[in-house]
Amino acid sequence: MAEVTDLLLQHNWRPAGFSLAKNVVADKEALAAIIRITGGNFRLLHRLIAQIACIIEINELMMISTQVVEAARESLVIGTV
Repeated sequence: MAEVTDLLLQHNWRPAGFSLAKNVVADKEALAAIIRITGGNFRLLHRLIAQIACIIEINELMMISTQVVEAARESLVIGTV
């Protein structure tokens, strides 16, 4: 799971075609939710971050919150964790 944290925070990774502002994943609870939901699965991480980016853009938000992460999870029908 340290790889996911490093990827999101240190390297500011974003899915191709999606733009998220730097440090948009500053909320530690939101990061923990992303890690918990994806379980380190890169494909699932890609899908979840892409959906989060859409939610952020549509709602004109500045930060990723746990509510945004949960909304993205629900829209992808990933399941509960």
